[in-house]
This record gives sequence, C-alpha cells and structure tokens, in this order.
Amino acid sequence: AIVKALNKRVVCNVDKKTMVITINVTDQNDVICATMADTVKNRLQNFITEYRTSKARVDLEYNQKICKEAKVRYDKARHMYADFVDHNQDILLESVRQHQTELENEMQLQYNAYQQAAAQLLAAEAKVQQETPAFTALQSATVPDQKSGPKRAQMCIIFVFLEFLGTTVWILY
Repeated sequence: AIVKALNKRVVCNVDKKTMVITINVTDQNDVICATMADTVKNRLQNFITEYRTSKARVDLEYNQKICKEAKVRYDKARHMYADFVDHNQDILLESVRQHQTELENEMQLQYNAYQQAAAQLLAAEAKVQQETPAFTALQSATVPDQKSGPKRAQMCIIFVFLEFLGTTVWILY
C-alpha cells in the first residue's frame, strides 16, 4: 500500500530526445516534496551510474588482478636473475652464460607481460571514466508558492458531508 501511494506521488518523466529526466513529487508538505525529489534524484543518479559502468568496473577489477599477478611474476624473475648474476660473476663457463641468458630472456618476457597488463589496466580505467554518465541538475527541487493539491477546502467539505451523512444515519438508526 505504501509503495502504491508513493508511486502515485512520485512521477519521473524521461524525454528520450534530450535525455532530460523530470521528477515531480506531490504531497501535503512542501518541504517533504522537495526532500523526496532530491532523494529520488540522488538514487536515480546512483542507479544509472551503477548500471552503465557495471561491466567496465568488472573488467577493471579483472585487469587489476592480472596486473598484480604479472608484477609478482616479473619481480620473481628479476630477483632470480639478480641472484644468479651475483653468484656467478667471474665464471666463464658457457653453460653458466647460457643459463644467464635464459634468465635474462625470462625476465624480459615477464617485464613485457607486466607492461602490457599495465597498459590494459590504464585502458580499463579510462573505459570506466568514459562509461560514467555526467549529470547536471537543470533545476533543483523547488517549493511552489501555492499548493497544487490536495485542496484543504475540498477535503473539509467532503468530511463535513460524510459527518452529516454519518450523523443522519446514526439518528435514523
């Protein structure tokens, strides 16, 4: 019942041509109307932002994970290469040089993978920024000078009539 009552009091109109959303709130208290309009505006902005950027944010999280893993692998390869070079500085054996070259190549491959992951991470961050919609409040919530409804005089007349009807039925009963 509360949701149905709120659905009648809060109306959102979307102009598909200009993408302008108009929020109208009708209630007895004008301050409550302005507060509800601001709340609906904020929640609608959050929902639209969440909806439009959800896939881009999932991709960003995935790219962050990949970048961290690539950084760990690169650091591991770099430390292995540095340890090997430190321990085998003055050795002239060809097998040691070949192993050093292999470790250097592995380190370079891991560095290239890390650089690629970092570039993809930057692209994913840019994509999230690109997908995030920009909102502008053309007119903030305003309180009208005169009430548009419900009309107090009309309500009083209805209740006086119902009271008269109820009293008449009670007396005749």
